[in-house]
Amino acid sequence: MPLQVTDQLSLLMDILRSHQLDQCGSSSECAQIERLTNSLLQNPQTPLELRETLTSIQSYSKSGVQSLALDQHITGYQNELTQWMSVLEH
Repeated sequence: MPLQVTDQLSLLMDILRSHQLDQCGSSSECAQIERLTNSLLQNPQTPLELRETLTSIQSYSKSGVQSLALDQHITGYQNELTQWMSVLEH
């Protein structure tokens, strides 16, 4: 059974919150973020006002997967993570 948009957004927020609070993460988490954002962006039920934020998160996850210093990558995105969480929570 596929996840609904709200379930996907909740999962995405959980991972992003973890990155924000712990200031570290794994490449598999970044890959999961990328899969979630891909799915959400392709789903017509995803609210239009979230698409720009989701695209930014997708870019973050793609560069995170390729990063040789993932913890530094995550730390460098703390302001964006805070902003994204604010947008997704509303």
